[in-house]
Amino acid sequence: MSEWGWTPERNLGIWRHGAGWLKPVMAAVPFVTVGLLLLMLYFVSGTMASSCGVLFDLPVGAFTDAEKTSLVAYVMPMSRETTVFFDDSRYQLGDASSMRNFRESLVDSLSRSDDKTLLLMSDRRISAGNLMELMTMARECGVTKVFVAGRRNEESE
Repeated sequence: MSEWGWTPERNLGIWRHGAGWLKPVMAAVPFVTVGLLLLMLYFVSGTMASSCGVLFDLPVGAFTDAEKTSLVAYVMPMSRETTVFFDDSRYQLGDASSMRNFRESLVDSLSRSDDKTLLLMSDRRISAGNLMELMTMARECGVTKVFVAGRRNEESE
């Protein structure tokens, strides 16, 4: 009791209401909310990520064989020359120094990988001669299998 004759009420804020067993649960609610929000953002982040890319017009073929490979080269016709995209780099098919760099990059990737299979994803406007040149170079670098990507013919199904 104070000198004025009354006892101050103990103010517990929001904790003065409710059952005693519920108070620790209510203390954890903000942490659970933050955890659920982070979990939701983790699941949504993969679907919302967008990246710049190149639209390929793959040739139509009746191929049904498929094999997973970690080595992929994209071959695209540009305004004046054919460009090969491999391992986050760009190489010009007609340029000798660029093709030498592509060969070195391919050999380096093959040395780091157990898989010796290369997938060539080429636009349908690429000539067969350019594809044969790339396949020959890949075989010389140590690639055991070279696959050329195509798309299914929806009309035949």
